[in-house]
Amino acid sequence: MGQLTIAWEYLTGYCVATNVSDRQRAEWPPHPARVFMALAAAWFETERDEAERGALCWLETLGDPELLLPPSESVFARSVVDVYVPVNDKAGPSKTLLQTAPSLTRDRQPRTFPTTWVGDAVSYAQWSDVSDLEQHATALSSLCSKVTRIGHPSSLVRMWVADELPGDDEPIQSWQPADTMAELHVRKIPPRFFESLKDLYGEDDRIQYEQLSVVIESLKTEKKTIKSKGAKERKAEIDQQISAVEAERESINPRPPIRPMVGLWRGYRRVEPTTSPDTAHSHFDADLLNLTQQAGPRLPLEATLQVTQALRRAIMVQCGIQPTPEWISGHADDGTPSSRDDGHLAVIPLPFVGHKHADGHLLGVALALPRSIDRREGGECIGPLLLDHQGQPKTVELTLGRLGVWTLTRREWSDPRFSLQPESWTANPRGATTWGSVTPVVLDRFPKSDRLKDRVGWNEEVAETVKRACMRIGLPEPREVDLDTTSWLQGVPCATGKRRRLRNGNDGVSPADAALGDGFPAFPAKGTNASRPQIHVWLRFAQPVVGPVLIGAGRYLGYGLLKPLREVREGGLL
Repeated sequence: MGQLTIAWEYLTGYCVATNVSDRQRAEWPPHPARVFMALAAAWFETERDEAERGALCWLETLGDPELLLPPSESVFARSVVDVYVPVNDKAGPSKTLLQTAPSLTRDRQPRTFPTTWVGDAVSYAQWSDVSDLEQHATALSSLCSKVTRIGHPSSLVRMWVADELPGDDEPIQSWQPADTMAELHVRKIPPRFFESLKDLYGEDDRIQYEQLSVVIESLKTEKKTIKSKGAKERKAEIDQQISAVEAERESINPRPPIRPMVGLWRGYRRVEPTTSPDTAHSHFDADLLNLTQQAGPRLPLEATLQVTQALRRAIMVQCGIQPTPEWISGHADDGTPSSRDDGHLAVIPLPFVGHKHADGHLLGVALALPRSIDRREGGECIGPLLLDHQGQPKTVELTLGRLGVWTLTRREWSDPRFSLQPESWTANPRGATTWGSVTPVVLDRFPKSDRLKDRVGWNEEVAETVKRACMRIGLPEPREVDLDTTSWLQGVPCATGKRRRLRNGNDGVSPADAALGDGFPAFPAKGTNASRPQIHVWLRFAQPVVGPVLIGAGRYLGYGLLKPLREVREGGLL
């Protein structure tokens, strides 16, 4: 058993390939099926060595490879624009003259060329535990050296069989096939793909048709030249031959090549980097399931509860396991609150905060599963909400009453916005010691001290409540706790919305009030009409902590969400 690694780099720094599901988007990374088709094209366009053909047929039996790709922060898609070019797929007269052939004309039609900037980074496809590698290694290496492009003809590449994996000095992200909770869906290499490509190309039929046409023309030419004795019998014989060849030619369909359509898809998940044993973890899984807004109104961070409650209801209704498991609903089978030590599913907002230009609007939401839940079970429960019957991502529509309809879809892993990357909320893998609240922490008990008469005592009591909330989700007790009604992050509203009373009108109507500045609405309390206290917090731990950090009574609906506080890159995307 050996290990096969095929590597390629983009000579111009750009990958030009169109997403098969949306022609206005670029395909990145190149799907394994596309890479295989590039190898097959190199074989068809060269001397068609039989050993290389055998290597291709062997390669398609190896299964799904692991993908080693440049980090998502170093790859970005360029804006897609319409380019008007002379086309080959539309016949007919035109006013446009070809510079190379002024007597010919072709219309200019709009075309798009979705492009991804990759730079000089190298991409890899790796198969482990491969048998018969030595038998095909030489032929496969020769075939890789003949590959000139992957995708569009302008997407020039250099491809080779790599003997070694990239070193530690080369940043790389590993993606492995996943049956559930996939972050990336790609077209896989189906069985007998090479023979299917050969049939779709249909070259054998066209060659045979042309050969038979040449035979017919030569027989007709020969017939015209016959003038000697016995010409009548010879011409009759040639007519029979022509009829037989024409009948054979009629049975052949010299159709043009058919574009291959790959219907088999495979899910991939990013391999999480190894965390230090010195870091502490909360009960929630650091591998967040991020959903981004695709359509609908631009919502402020204060609308967190409407969005998270609507998404939680949608998950409950479309859960793939019924009755809904306790780790999703938060309730036992008898309807009592869950007694699980590691809690249940949390729905959290993903706002644009922490940047000097941040305004706090929602970019999407994320699902944080308990760490103890197996990913396969998580996929069975949440999959029907996010995937269609073919396993392809689908949109999720949330009806938010007067706010309108919000449409969400699974985050594209290459989305460069920092606030949509799980690491910006979890500090995975190294962790962070300092955290600040993005949504207010809802205290799970009312302080006994009076905030106005005994501010010091109230602060100490609330700080102890916050420390217990941290330990309740599996974190160590914070070394320092600071409290305020305003957040330490740019773009975050006040912990509680304030209102001011309006003057009475002349009609004797009871006094009305209006909002005074921004602020979060009160979290709905159970069993009491009084709103629980809400406060912004700043925490510092003695050791690095890996999130997500969600504390307080509203943590399962997005309140009490903390973000690691680090130095922000100038002009970066948060």
